[in-house]
Amino acid sequence: MKVSTMTACLVLAVLLQSVLLHPALAGTGPACTSLVYSANPQYPPFHWAVGEKGFEGASIELLALALPKGVTARPVVYPWKRVLYLAEQGRIDLVVSLRKTPEREQYLLFTGHRSFPNPAVVFVRKDRTLPVRSWQDLKGHKGAISLGDSFGEEFDRYWRRELDIKEANTVVENLRRLDAGDVDYFITGKYPGTYYLDRIGNGRIVGLDTPVTGRSVYFAFSRKSPCALLVDEVSRRLEELEQDGTAQKLLEKYMKSHPAP
Repeated sequence: MKVSTMTACLVLAVLLQSVLLHPALAGTGPACTSLVYSANPQYPPFHWAVGEKGFEGASIELLALALPKGVTARPVVYPWKRVLYLAEQGRIDLVVSLRKTPEREQYLLFTGHRSFPNPAVVFVRKDRTLPVRSWQDLKGHKGAISLGDSFGEEFDRYWRRELDIKEANTVVENLRRLDAGDVDYFITGKYPGTYYLDRIGNGRIVGLDTPVTGRSVYFAFSRKSPCALLVDEVSRRLEELEQDGTAQKLLEKYMKSHPAP
């Protein structure tokens, strides 16, 4: 009896320790029944701000499909750099459809599966030949990117060290600079760049076939948010939504049918 009692006590102690180390199993961790989300306010077709209180776009529809039942989402709209700062502070729970970088991964927990593909490409004027087969071909030319954009650790490090690139606030502003001849090329995501070009419609700017990087965009939870516990479940759902074609259909829908914000 004494041996059995000691064994039972030992098993109980091990189980108790496991529960304490995993608050979600014990029911003592903060539950996530609602979350605050945000995004780059000017990044169609993925998402864009509508007024000061909401968003539209492919990411927003995808989010509604990817969240577990019973979890509600409330949007907040801020400038892009402030969105990232507030997520770092834990005041925004989730940021939709952004690229992974080592810097961002310090304070954001990214889904394992992407929300959408979003290779970065070079946009140029048709009348100014600029063949780009590698990053080195951009040397000696004036370039532009949008403020706060990132194209992966390797290219970000390369352009800061080797290229003459200036930042401007928005995709539209950079496309206008390119059209005016103030810069020789503009790097941005293939889909946002094409989206705006389709609506500007001047026919003088094209995207080159060779991508700068073949990156995707992901959902990311603040590491300080109790809702970060949902990351694996949301990731599995994103994978399902890509495999059944839903994500691609949403991307095509917003590329074709919605006006520029």
